This record gives sequence, C-alpha cells and structure tokens, in this order.
Amino acid sequence: MSSYTLLGSLCDFIIKLNKNIQSVALINNHGRVIEKISRSEFTKQFPDHLSELFCMSCVLQISMGRDFDKNYGPINYHISERSNLTMITFPINKNIIITTINKNTSPITLSRKISHIINDHMRLL
Repeated sequence: MSSYTLLGSLCDFIIKLNKNIQSVALINNHGRVIEKISRSEFTKQFPDHLSELFCMSCVLQISMGRDFDKNYGPINYHISERSNLTMITFPINKNIIITTINKNTSPITLSRKISHIINDHMRLL
C-alpha cells in the first residue's frame, strides 16, 4: 500500500472523528490537492478555484513556520479562526493535512485529538 493511500485513509478517518469537521484535504508541498473529503453542505461553499489558492496559502504558512523549527521546535498544527469556520493545518513530512471545522467545537481539543491520530497513523508508514 502506498504512503498516499495510507494518508488518504487518514483523511477519511479524521472526517469521521467529529460531525463538526466540514472537510479534510491532503495537499503536497506545492499546494496541490492529493485527497479531499468534504461533507456535502461544505462543497458548495468552497469552489475548486478558491480551494487551490487557499491550499497554496496554507503551504506558505507552514513553510514559513518551519524556518523557526530550530528555535521553537516543529509545528504540530496551525489554527486560523474566521467568522464562520476554523481551519487547522497539520504538517506531515512534505505534505499538509487541512481540516475545516464549524464554530461549534473547540479547535484546540480537536487539534490535539487529530495530532494524536496523525502520529499513530504515521507509525504505519
């Protein structure tokens, strides 16, 4: 089984973790979507052309943060809260998992749960 297949199954596992997770995407270090799972009501809110720009901005944010890994340690996750949703990005080697959640859940609690799942899943790779 390829590492992308295992990471794709990780996306599926994450979206099933909590009903407040709207979408999960696996993107490469160039901002290209490798795998994307969305709940049907969220797909309409986030068209593909906006998705590509959004993914590239997430890669840039994580990439710039990696410049400070020696001083502060690696990024576990990055949370960005907006007025109607919260986005959480998780660096995984050269890839990034992006989750979007609605405002009805604690982003820090959910981020920690997802981080533990990712770490457990990465041991399989």
